[in-house]
Amino acid sequence: MTPKSHHYNPKVYLRQFRSPASKNELWEYDLRIGTSRQSTPKLSGCEDFYHSFTRADGTRDDETIENSFHALENDLPKLFEEIRSGRRLSDKCFATFVTFAALQRARSPVALHSIQEGMSKVYQMSFEIMQTTPDFEKSMVEKGQDPEAIRKLNLQVKAERDSILLTMLSVFQDGELPRLLSEMEWTFLQAPPSSYFFTSDNPVCCWPPPGAKGIYRHVGPSSPDVEITFPLSRRVCALGIWKPRFPNEFFQINQRQVEAINYRTIVSGWHFLYGPSNDNNILQAVKDLAAKRNGSPDEEL
Repeated sequence: MTPKSHHYNPKVYLRQFRSPASKNELWEYDLRIGTSRQSTPKLSGCEDFYHSFTRADGTRDDETIENSFHALENDLPKLFEEIRSGRRLSDKCFATFVTFAALQRARSPVALHSIQEGMSKVYQMSFEIMQTTPDFEKSMVEKGQDPEAIRKLNLQVKAERDSILLTMLSVFQDGELPRLLSEMEWTFLQAPPSSYFFTSDNPVCCWPPPGAKGIYRHVGPSSPDVEITFPLSRRVCALGIWKPRFPNEFFQINQRQVEAINYRTIVSGWHFLYGPSNDNNILQAVKDLAAKRNGSPDEEL
């Protein structure tokens, strides 16, 4: 079967970050090795069979999850049209924005990996505890197995990727995430003519308030002081907070503020960053992050 490319960053979204001089040029930065290359929305933000899962009968389903996104993605052009206009979003487009933000957070590669890794640790710990119980001894003996020999195998238990993906998407569709995002105050920040926003494979970034310590180092949408940045195009980035400010309004910010938001986007990315140009400052920040993540002795962590 020919590999099927599934986009976790929709093509219609990545088109908002193309070079203004080209209809199809998108720059892709690799956060793991610190490089950049010219790409396109079609070839970026995707992975073969990313949304596929195994059915109960053992066959693979490549279509169901992909098809479930069509209605939302058909509404995105209208959302981006209103964003370009700089007008207050209509109720319909604001609902599309909230749904899209929830989906981008729920199906991002970093979220999928982090939850799978976390659940695997829980399962492994539970399995190791179970091996110390009388029930384990009894069960192994009944199956004709030597309990001590099983323990010496050091078996590893991992959470299934399919199960994690389906659970995360159910949280997006039926859980608290869309509601939480809809209740936040959202402001739409506009970059000055000389600056651009970049996006990543993890574009909905949750950040603690500046200077926060302790419990605020790791925050989510429900944290009372969280700041969420979500780049929507090379010219506009959404900012979500809980404290009332100027909801659903557009404000122009300066270049330093754009750079600060881009830095958040870079640090929150999983593997790739996307933008309209091969920017030397962005590339240097990507190289620095790759060196830190790879444990380079030349970089101060």
